[in-house]
Amino acid sequence: MKQAWEYDYEFFCDAVPVKDRKDLIQWDTMLEGKFLEEAKEMLEIGKGAWIKPLPESKAPFSKMLGAISSMKNMGYNVDEATKLIPEAFECIEKNDLIRLQIVNARVFKALAEAEKIPDHPYWGYTVYESFEQYCAAVTFPEYPDYQIPDKDKLFEQVHAGWLGEIIGSALGTAVEGFKSSRLWEVFGEIHDYVKPPETLNDDITFELAFLEAFREKGYDLTADDIADKWIGYIPFAYTAEGVALNQLRQGIYPPESAYVANPYREMIGAAMRAAVCGTIAPGNPKLAAELAWKDGSISHHNNGILTEIFNAVIVSMAYVEKDIRVILDKACDMIPKDSEFYSVITFARKACETSATYREACEKCEEKYKEYNWVHAYPNMAFEIVAMHFAGNDFEKAMTILMMAGQDNDCTGGPIGHAYGTLLGKEAIGDKFILPLQDQLDTYVRTMESQTITSLSEKTTEAILKYNK
Repeated sequence: MKQAWEYDYEFFCDAVPVKDRKDLIQWDTMLEGKFLEEAKEMLEIGKGAWIKPLPESKAPFSKMLGAISSMKNMGYNVDEATKLIPEAFECIEKNDLIRLQIVNARVFKALAEAEKIPDHPYWGYTVYESFEQYCAAVTFPEYPDYQIPDKDKLFEQVHAGWLGEIIGSALGTAVEGFKSSRLWEVFGEIHDYVKPPETLNDDITFELAFLEAFREKGYDLTADDIADKWIGYIPFAYTAEGVALNQLRQGIYPPESAYVANPYREMIGAAMRAAVCGTIAPGNPKLAAELAWKDGSISHHNNGILTEIFNAVIVSMAYVEKDIRVILDKACDMIPKDSEFYSVITFARKACETSATYREACEKCEEKYKEYNWVHAYPNMAFEIVAMHFAGNDFEKAMTILMMAGQDNDCTGGPIGHAYGTLLGKEAIGDKFILPLQDQLDTYVRTMESQTITSLSEKTTEAILKYNK
């Protein structure tokens, strides 16, 4: 094998100096051009990390406050980071963006060095570190009589699943980031798109990268294989995925890419991208869970991964079950009872049982988890449970409940929409949701910026059949 120094030495030996040069370094031109613009943009991004409207819904989002609150939720002492909050907003008020850069770095330093609070409730639950540990704590339902259907039938389910997900995400991106009561004030009960649907968001991005890894490696794919596709296909990301992507580019692979200096590791991102793990493991929830663990471990940890498993097994069982409430029951049993996420499931189900309406149940969950950032997994997963409980086998009602619940409802509408599409079929979704999409999926994934939903479904179907011969 040719060694690195040999390549390097060849470059060195082949380099020839140029005689009688008259040119000068064009520093002024460089600074007036893209370099200066990039420097200015960096300062604006630093300010936007504290408060910035989302591109679609225009709801305010604070990446920095979310980081601090998430670490506190996970049982760490965040006092040092919290002390920096007033200084950060003072810098923004005075437009002292250079100083703000330092403050931002100091916040992340404080979070990385934060010590555990020994008696915090978080540490009273089991921390799940591996798939093997997780498997030992649960029992998976089996469907020995299930056979993957022929290409046409499988395509129908896959296609309906992708339609359901893309619709759910499009419904949610227009209204994400708001409190439920505000959505009721402005829209009343939402039963349709509140604006023409758009598909350009981060929700499906990572699933497309995952699908490419699966098409290449099949069921033997590893977390590193998926991570490689992130690096190649995904130019940027947010919260947990953003941290992980930066880590990966520096050669820090899972699970360290998820855990090291990643305060967002139990936010909603892993659950958001779970559906593809379920759809390529139809009728095999254990396999779906394993794939979700691999995928989740790139950017998430412990409960963050368990939430991805929850959504993945729901989609997997949607290929064989007939009732979403049965699926919900079985999915809940696949979450370890000694995990903190299971306590969220327990609370949400109790809220459903003791509430006359979905709105009442959502309000109970919202109040219970008000100390969690609206991008955190817990309140959003609770709303998924409320939606499935009260909607039953009704796609539109499930979407209505998730939209009215608020918070990160494109990330809940997507995977739950996928499950409903797979379970009920295209006809149950309805033309009022399907036709406005015009069979078009726009993304910022490299080489996949524009494609049809039909072609994505065909590609997914072919990949499943290829590895299930």
